[in-house]
Amino acid sequence: MTGKRVMRAGAKTIGETRLSPKAASAVRVAIKLAGGNEVCFVCAVDDENLITTARVVFRGDVRSVLALPGVAERGELMLHNHPSGLLEPSDADLEVAARIHGNGVGFAIVDNEATRVYVVAEVPRSKQKLPVSLDDVDVTLGPYGLIAQMMQRVGGSRDYEDRPSQRAMAAAVTETFNRGGVALLEAGTGVGKSLGYLVPALRWAAANGERTIVSTNTITLQEQLVAKDLPFLQHALTDQKVRFALLKGWRNYLCLMRLEQARGAGAALFDAASAGDVEQIAEWAEKTQDGSLADLPTPPRPEVWDEVAAEPDLCGRMKCTFYEKCFLFKARKEAAAADVVVVNHHLLLSDVAVRRQAQNWEDSAVLPAYKRLVIDEGHHLEDAAASHLGSSITRRALARLFNRLERRGKGLLPALAARLGGFSDLHSVASLDLVQQRMVSSAATARDRTQLLFELLSAVLEGTGAPILRLTDEFQQHPLWINGIEDTLAELLMEIAALSDGLRLVTERLESDQKRSEEMAPLLNEVRAVTRRLAGAGDSLSRGLQPPKDKDPVVRWMEFQGKPTTTERNVAVHCVPLDLAPVLRDDLFGRVETTVITSATLATDGGFGFLEQRLGLDDGTFTKRSAIFDSPFNYPRQALLVVPTDLPAPNEHPREHFAAVVQHMRDLIVESEGGLFGLFTSHRDVREMAQQLRDVGLDGRTPLLVHGEEPRDVLLQRFRDSGRAVLLGTATFWEGVDVPGDALRGLLIAKLPFRVPTEPMVAAQCEAIEARGGNAFVEFMLPHASLRLKQGFGRLIRTATDSGVVVLSDPRVVTKRYGRDLLNALPPARRLTGPWGTVRDEVSRFYAGGRAKG
Repeated sequence: MTGKRVMRAGAKTIGETRLSPKAASAVRVAIKLAGGNEVCFVCAVDDENLITTARVVFRGDVRSVLALPGVAERGELMLHNHPSGLLEPSDADLEVAARIHGNGVGFAIVDNEATRVYVVAEVPRSKQKLPVSLDDVDVTLGPYGLIAQMMQRVGGSRDYEDRPSQRAMAAAVTETFNRGGVALLEAGTGVGKSLGYLVPALRWAAANGERTIVSTNTITLQEQLVAKDLPFLQHALTDQKVRFALLKGWRNYLCLMRLEQARGAGAALFDAASAGDVEQIAEWAEKTQDGSLADLPTPPRPEVWDEVAAEPDLCGRMKCTFYEKCFLFKARKEAAAADVVVVNHHLLLSDVAVRRQAQNWEDSAVLPAYKRLVIDEGHHLEDAAASHLGSSITRRALARLFNRLERRGKGLLPALAARLGGFSDLHSVASLDLVQQRMVSSAATARDRTQLLFELLSAVLEGTGAPILRLTDEFQQHPLWINGIEDTLAELLMEIAALSDGLRLVTERLESDQKRSEEMAPLLNEVRAVTRRLAGAGDSLSRGLQPPKDKDPVVRWMEFQGKPTTTERNVAVHCVPLDLAPVLRDDLFGRVETTVITSATLATDGGFGFLEQRLGLDDGTFTKRSAIFDSPFNYPRQALLVVPTDLPAPNEHPREHFAAVVQHMRDLIVESEGGLFGLFTSHRDVREMAQQLRDVGLDGRTPLLVHGEEPRDVLLQRFRDSGRAVLLGTATFWEGVDVPGDALRGLLIAKLPFRVPTEPMVAAQCEAIEARGGNAFVEFMLPHASLRLKQGFGRLIRTATDSGVVVLSDPRVVTKRYGRDLLNALPPARRLTGPWGTVRDEVSRFYAGGRAKG
């Protein structure tokens, strides 16, 4: 083949050193540890073509390394040894060299002593980054560009709408890709921010071959990007390839090997109902294209999915017999080849957490390596970081882990005992005795200690009369800590350690027979994974319940979660770093060349100081750009903002205030004939409002949909289908909800969405601000309320033809000094303040005048 001859012609003379002493030593040691067999390395090469570092990426045949997604980055060199000492490249070597050279990766062969190197293909010298043309991006999005042409082909010229604010945003994104740094870009509703960052990212990929990670907070936006925007651009951008992928966390994918093992374990692992679920999953596995949990027609029982979901510590990777069919690695390969990889904030922060632990900033981790990052819905990044850079454990999560080991005679330990019972040698008999006498006993004792521990924690919570309790050093003086919690926690940790020790002994005994050890390996790995998770859960309990051992301040708390069962309430224990800004600054933004943070709500008080401070972007480390791109909608014509003034403030007279809000809602339903969202800050208020409306029969005139009575997606679909429904909701309905058209024509916001000051994270943040002499209300509470209020207001006007009324039933926006800033941060709707009886007449005229949606 011509390609092979070209590669041979480019090879370097055998015997050329090319290895630094450090790299040579690393290569020799790794080959020796592998018994002199083949090892594949990825190496860094300096400007003089000297190999300076070498890290092991695979042990085995070099051709197999092609299946590893994103194993080497552009500018690196792949190196592998020939145990024979003959460094002439084989056909497999030439195939690999040709394939990876196109991705900017060199290829070489080394002897086992790391004294001779044969360079089959030099590392292509990295080209200078090619800037993306601002004019090209502007034309692409403009009235004569590829976007407009595509829309005209699909739906006619009326479907294209020139958006100058979108083109301005795209220019800012392009500048950030070209010059590096961090951009903070607020893009109001209707700007079209997704195309505003996707087009520059795709143009950058075409020019420089670098992928961009796009992270979102909500599934709704993820689905919009991968089901609508990116497929559209794939057809519209006819002058380049557009490759994209959606990547989910490991446990979202079915593992075919674990499915086979679960089916084989049968009665030892599952009861009859769960076994039926497993068979349904097996049938689905033959048909599904992506193998993800979201693709299952009916979600299985959680305990069943626990046994068949992909897990990183159970994955055999290329050694697995199902590797070629693996749903997870199919997705990862697609992501490694994609120009844009769409993830959620939780997966992005999981990747950061894994990289921090391993100090791995160059290779693939949870995500493929990347240098360009877009964070949409960026106002949620800090909360996502808190959930992944801290620790949490719940009563039910621990119970599920113990149930995986043993429950009513089923589980991994009975399955292990059943397998060991099939052997008669001394090691197997001794191991069977160890499992039945020690491990089963330790699991039972640990389960009992867990039950007692969480009963004691529940008693502490119930004694406070609140569903949540911040834990400070004083918790160690609580009578229940002294007389039960401390000792029970210690006993639980001891039994978890005993489980790990027992498994280690069983594994060591079985290793004397290689064939038997290989047969038992999958089941032993399953048990090992559970014991490892139990150890992690024990660590989380220790961090949450005991005072921190290091100096970094943390926030600890416990709380009731979810609905109680007939026998128990789920308790969660949390521990989160107080200051997440340094982690985000150093280990997220500091590790990439370009970061674009965007949302419809980023700015507070007309600037980005609050967000910069929260995310660690306020110390001058980065080149920063910031801009606010206003919505193109005509808010003075399309929307009316009404603030009644004849009701008490909710923080002074809550019952009288709520009674007034009920009246506002009743009147608004009459004037608008439904089509309303009622946005509240607590589930209690939602339930009470629902009851009040039902008591007066208003749910008969308009369908009443109540948060918590049905799943969120079901409520939204019923709302859209009805056209005249009233939906009452809390936090999840304040944002990430898109109901364009006539179905939504009014909002009632019951009160300003201040965060609850007694919530542990809020209280700790406020204390820290006050301790340094700041004003917690101004610096923390107000900015958060402003962002949430903007999000809530943004539910109403979604297109240029929408219109409606927003009633803000909180007089503090006109009676308090801070109210003006909150109002000024909202879109410029026509404003009306005054007694409800007066402003209600204007609301009636607004709807009667035909300016409602439709």
